[in-house]
Amino acid sequence: MAYSIHNLGFALTLLIIPVLVLSQQVSAPLPISLDADSSSFDRDSNAVVFNGLRIAQGDLTIESDRAEATGLNFEMSNWIFEGNVRIAIDSANITSSNATLSFQDHELHIVKLQGNPATFEDFSATREESIIGGATSLEYDNRERTLHMIGGAWLNEGPNQFRGCDLIYDIDEEQITSGSSECGEPLVITILPPSEEQ
Repeated sequence: MAYSIHNLGFALTLLIIPVLVLSQQVSAPLPISLDADSSSFDRDSNAVVFNGLRIAQGDLTIESDRAEATGLNFEMSNWIFEGNVRIAIDSANITSSNATLSFQDHELHIVKLQGNPATFEDFSATREESIIGGATSLEYDNRERTLHMIGGAWLNEGPNQFRGCDLIYDIDEEQITSGSSECGEPLVITILPPSEEQ
């Protein structure tokens, strides 16, 4: 009987090993779809120019009036977006007037957005109200899924308000942290008491 239990344990080990190996493998990047109203190739700058562009990959979409790319090789390419830049990531929407994006290994890596201000809104089923914020510039790190707000940064979470020169919002964790204190502006948090229902 001990022999058969030992064999059963060995057989279970052999069954578990492939599962462990598969779970440790990194998943392949999702396909990228690109739609545009029009496009052209600029031989002088070796760039592709798009009008009315929409890029989608999984839960990520990027749209703008105009975009210029160093190429369609998403292995390593840089993009400049101009006019009505809109980025949707899961429950968050980001808007700005201009943005630069970099793709690495067929995935969005970093987005730098400029606006007056650049803004975002994060909707969530777990909250009654959305989190909204903005700054002169926003930097979204797709791998970390964080949004770094720089220059006149502000964020409202329900009645609570955060203001400073540098705020970081974690989209997945829905957490807000102060970035750097080197700018000389203090972080100001205003917590309003709940309003009484009448």
